[in-house]
Amino acid sequence: MYNLMTDPVIRVGTATGAIEDRSLPGVLAGLVRDEILSFSALQPHQSHAWHAFLVQLAAMALHQAENPPLPGDEAGWQQLLRGLTPDWPNDEPWQLVVEDLQHPAFLQPPVPEGNLTGFNKHYAQPDQIDVLLTAKNHDLKTGRIQSPRPDHWILALVSLQTMEGYSGALNYGIARMNGAYGSRPGVGIRPNPLPGSHFRHDLALLQRYRDQIPEEYPDLYRAPSGTALLWLLPWDGQTSLSLERLDPYFIEICRRMRLTSRSARLGAFKATSEAARIAAKEFNGVLGDPWTPLCADTSLSVKSLSVKVKGFDYPLVANLLLGSEEYRPAPAQSDRQTGSPGEMEFLARALSRGKGITEGYHERRVPLPARVRAWIGQPEQRQSLAAVAKQRVEECGVMDKKVLKPAILTMIQEAPDKLNFQDRRADPWLARLNQQIDDAFFPALWRTLDQSVEQAKQEWQALLRTLATATLEEAKKSLIGGGARRYKTFAAADRTFYGSLYKQFPALRNHAGAATDEENP
Repeated sequence: MYNLMTDPVIRVGTATGAIEDRSLPGVLAGLVRDEILSFSALQPHQSHAWHAFLVQLAAMALHQAENPPLPGDEAGWQQLLRGLTPDWPNDEPWQLVVEDLQHPAFLQPPVPEGNLTGFNKHYAQPDQIDVLLTAKNHDLKTGRIQSPRPDHWILALVSLQTMEGYSGALNYGIARMNGAYGSRPGVGIRPNPLPGSHFRHDLALLQRYRDQIPEEYPDLYRAPSGTALLWLLPWDGQTSLSLERLDPYFIEICRRMRLTSRSARLGAFKATSEAARIAAKEFNGVLGDPWTPLCADTSLSVKSLSVKVKGFDYPLVANLLLGSEEYRPAPAQSDRQTGSPGEMEFLARALSRGKGITEGYHERRVPLPARVRAWIGQPEQRQSLAAVAKQRVEECGVMDKKVLKPAILTMIQEAPDKLNFQDRRADPWLARLNQQIDDAFFPALWRTLDQSVEQAKQEWQALLRTLATATLEEAKKSLIGGGARRYKTFAAADRTFYGSLYKQFPALRNHAGAATDEENP
């Protein structure tokens, strides 16, 4: 029932402005032909899971067929995808519901027991099985899709089985993740936001990168023709698979799920497992995932990147884009496989997870003009730009903690003899400054390619001063009430601000027009 191989169960927005229903092969054909602008049921946090699923699926199907030209028609993709499931002529692995539980269904492994007795969790809506965990159901309501379509279930299954982490006893997460509460990020570059362009760009990269994986990961993926689709294998919840048996681009599953249909309405049943589906805990998510950067912790052990509640802020993105001792870029950040001479875009996406909660979906886009791409494509030039970025990140911290924070605390605490730096009431204003810096950081960094060292330094420090001064003036409007102490506190805050500013950034005092009479303490 609901055969993704032949049935039009996935709704897409097309370049003609119409909403069309397509099969999975029809979706792949539409991406090749650049006909698809959007997926109607796709939610933002599912975007990378769906993109990675389509690209990995296409890459493995093409490899299995010895890399023929990309088909632009539905029949061509049907043939390629069926090449991954030759033992199932009736397309069971591509159907949402298969009554015989000892056969696979889409992203649902066969149940050796032959019954659902142990599947004691039932879900009526697809968002109930998705990866989002909300605090007391406040952030985003669960069970909100009251009339779900098949593609809601398809996308929820992809999100769950390829992105979920540990969520309590006997509910293990995916292998491509660092730790129980990590995340599987999606970091790379793309020509433009069109799904087809992004799909073809990353598919070409995966085809190129495949030959490098055995060299980079000699202890993994040793089978000549490894398992590609893990839902084809029976799983009793007791055993784990070795990575040596798998294809480098394997599409994994982490939960025992089965969909059923009652009165033409889909539902899902879930069972727990005694073991993770893949025995990979000791690898810390370092499995060659094309979209996952690697990082080294204080013990210098390498792990896959886990995105925290801050998301992709400018310090992290600068490290990911330009490199550092702690970070190794994701393969999908490579610019070598594209012949496009124009602007591209750095794209980073991840769902930050905590213990029993979702700490936010984070997405960051940074335009990469052609000249910037050429510059960071050269190791020496990239290192020089990374050094500038590192210095600027440090200056942002100084402006935040040593200039603006003391001034705002002076207002909040009404100019005491000694400031209490543990006071958190200044934090919202510091966050406002950091958001403004975040917005300006990369455009200003790219401008340094056309500036002298001194000109770039003067412009950047002046920009920091402008943003911090504006934040201080906004704070004055909110933090100081009436009364006799109002102007005294204003003056004390200004003295603290400008005294700290010129102590930390002495070049600003000497810069033409930098100081006014009001700024001189």
